[in-house]
Amino acid sequence: MEKLINLRHLDISNTSHLKMPLHLSKLKSLQVLVGAKFLLGGCGGSRMEDLSEAHYLYGFLSILELQNVVDRREAQKAKMREKNHIEKLSLAWSVSTADNSQTERDILDELHPHTNIIKLQISGYRGTQFPNWLADPSFLKLLVQLSLCNCRDCFSLPALGQLSSLKFLSIKEMHRITEVTEGFYGSVSSKKPFNSLEKLEFAKMPEWKQWHVLGNGEFPALQDLSIEVCPKLMGKLPENLCSLAKLRISLCPELNLETPIQLSNLKKFEVDGSPKAGVLFDEDELFTSQLEGMKQIEKLDISNCNYLTSLPISTLPNSSKMNSNMFLEELRLHGYASISSPELVPTARILCIDSCQNLTRFLIPNGTERLYIGFCENLEILLSVACGTQMTELYIIHNGSDEEIVEGLPSSLSELYLSDHHELHSLPTV
Repeated sequence: MEKLINLRHLDISNTSHLKMPLHLSKLKSLQVLVGAKFLLGGCGGSRMEDLSEAHYLYGFLSILELQNVVDRREAQKAKMREKNHIEKLSLAWSVSTADNSQTERDILDELHPHTNIIKLQISGYRGTQFPNWLADPSFLKLLVQLSLCNCRDCFSLPALGQLSSLKFLSIKEMHRITEVTEGFYGSVSSKKPFNSLEKLEFAKMPEWKQWHVLGNGEFPALQDLSIEVCPKLMGKLPENLCSLAKLRISLCPELNLETPIQLSNLKKFEVDGSPKAGVLFDEDELFTSQLEGMKQIEKLDISNCNYLTSLPISTLPNSSKMNSNMFLEELRLHGYASISSPELVPTARILCIDSCQNLTRFLIPNGTERLYIGFCENLEILLSVACGTQMTELYIIHNGSDEEIVEGLPSSLSELYLSDHHELHSLPTV
C-alpha cells in the first residue's frame, strides 16, 4: 500500500475484516480516508500519534483496544477535537477491568470528538462515570445516534435528556446500573426531556430495578421503545407516550404493567417472557382500560406470559383501515399453558397460535386470512370455519389428534401446509 504514492482517496468502509493499512504516513498524496479503523498497541498496531498525523480522516472512524492507552497525556496525542470531518465515531475497549477508574474517565475525556459528530458508539468503557462532554447539549448539538454498550463499571447514566438532536439511543450491558434517575433527563429547561428521541432501547441490565419518571412530558417524539433482559426491573414506564408506535418487553419477569399507560398511537405490542406484563391482558377491566388508549393497534405478539388466560373480545377496538369484522392485522400467541377455550382468541387477519398446551379445540375466526397453528399437543380438532371467511393460507404443524384435525376447508384456500401428522389418512371436504 505504501507504494501508492499518488493515492488521494481511500474508502475502506464496510470492510470489517480488513486491517488498517500500515505506513499511512508514506502516502504523501492522501487527502481523504473514509472508514478508518485504528487498532492500538500490540505488534504492528497503531499509536495515538498516528491519529494525530491523520488529518485526512472523513466519515466513520473506529478506535479499538483503547485499554492500551496509558493516561490522559497519551490520549491527548490523538487530537480528536480537531478532526472536524469525522461524523461517526466508535470507541472500544476489549479488557473489562481497570486499575484506576479516574484515569479511564480522563482518557475518554480527551477523546471527545469535534462538534460535527452525528453518531457515537462507546463500547467496553471501564470508568465508573462518564465525562461531562457526553451530556453537553452545546457540544453535542448535532448528535443523532448514541450507543453505550458493555460499560459494566458505570453506576450512573449521563444526563442525555437535553441533547436536542438525539433520535436514537441504545443502552446495553450496563451491569452496575440499579436506577435510571431524574439526572438522566438533564437540567430543567424550556424543552421537554428527550424532545427529539424516536427510538430507545435498554437491554441486558441485570441490576436495573427502577425507572424514575418525571411526568413532565418527557419523550414526546418516542416511537419505538424496547426493554429486554432486565430481570429486576419493577418501576413503572413513562405514562404519556403519545407518539409510541412500537413497544417490546422481553424477559423482564418483574415488570408489571397493571397501571395503564397512554398509548394512543401504538401499532405493535410485543411481550415475551414477562408474565407480570402479561397480567395486563388477563383481567377485563385492566385490558379494557388499556385498550381505550390504543386507537391504532394492529399487532399483538405475546409469548410465554403464563398468567394470560383470555383476551376479552367484546372490548377490542376496530381499526378504520380494516374490515369492520377485524380487530388486528396480526396476532401471535406463543407458549400459554392457560388458554383452553377457542372463544378466547379474537379476530386477526394473520393469526398464529403456537405451543398452547391446554388448547383442545379451536374455532377459526371469521376474518382470518392466514392461520398458523402449531405444537398444541392436545389439540384434537379445528372447528368448521365461520361462514364467509376469506382464509387463503392454513398451516397446521405437529398438533394433537390426526383423525379429524379440520372440519371443513374454505373454498378460498390457496395454500395448505400440513407437517408431522403421521396418522392423517384423508383431508376434509370443502
